[in-house]
Amino acid sequence: MLNPIVSNKKHFLIYVLSMGFILLAHFIILYFSFNFSLEIAISDAAIYTTMIFLLGIGIWYIVKYLAISEQKYHLILADHLITGGILVLIWLFSGYYSLSLIFKDETRYLNFLDDSLPWRFVYLIMVYALLVMIYYLINYYRQYHEKVLQESELKQTIQQSELNMLKSQINPHFLFNSLNSIHSLILADSEKASEMLMELSEFLRYTVRKDHNEQVSLKSELENIEKYLDIEKIRFGNRLVVEEEIDEACLNCKIPNMILQPIYENAIKHGVNESTDTVTISTKCSPVNGDLKISIGNNYSPGNLSKRGEGLGLENIKKRLKLHFKRSDLLEIEKSSFYFTVHIIIPKIEPEKIES
Repeated sequence: MLNPIVSNKKHFLIYVLSMGFILLAHFIILYFSFNFSLEIAISDAAIYTTMIFLLGIGIWYIVKYLAISEQKYHLILADHLITGGILVLIWLFSGYYSLSLIFKDETRYLNFLDDSLPWRFVYLIMVYALLVMIYYLINYYRQYHEKVLQESELKQTIQQSELNMLKSQINPHFLFNSLNSIHSLILADSEKASEMLMELSEFLRYTVRKDHNEQVSLKSELENIEKYLDIEKIRFGNRLVVEEEIDEACLNCKIPNMILQPIYENAIKHGVNESTDTVTISTKCSPVNGDLKISIGNNYSPGNLSKRGEGLGLENIKKRLKLHFKRSDLLEIEKSSFYFTVHIIIPKIEPEKIES
């Protein structure tokens, strides 16, 4: 992994400014407090700060190595004490001998240099400890950020898998019913069987070309539902009546694709299929308080009242809506006088999407 100071312009600028502050403080102490000449004060501050600057960058690789090691904390601390001690001694005596050679005739300064070795050692140890702490914080932040990203990606993957699984439950159920109907019609009415097969082909072409997580316009979804109902009309004839009351402003609204399919399947299964009377499936769509409200209802025989409930298809829709919109209150079921209605709310329609 690249050094976070060298690889990031902002971090490098902060590091340079920090070193500049250390250099300035070092210079002020020597020049004003100890009254050394300008040349000595600048040289002493520059040499030690430059070594801190260069070796400070190298500390990152020590921290990185010890961070990924499998040693226990007390062993890592011991490693830092040894490594830090060696590094500080390099800093200390490299600067000491360099300055001794440059100012070998400055007796007062040389005496000061000897006497200041202990506090210089403590000062450099503190610098090392500070840099190590900063590097560990940077490393921890990076690891935490990577973990958050990984968890987010995992969550999205799980969500996508669940959406795929939920949607995959729709097609086999419908396909088996349709093939059974075609099989029944082949001998009784081959023309209707052929027509139903063509409608089924168009319907399945729509479903397989759509991505599982894709949102489509309500208009597109209703056109596909129409193909499905055309197939069922061939099967049930006059027993199935379809009514629509669609606000033009809703047609361009985006909804999760195939989200309505299970409702119509439910209406066919518990309404038309279980009744000898005419069953009307009605669809109403309108914008309500900035949301899109879709209501799909049908009548059914009194004997089937106890059978109507929240089956797999409606539970499927609930889960998909929750995965898409992070809300669990977007589907409502209403039963009254042998009439069954499912209300779906698609939240927060953007203005441009509801224009006709």
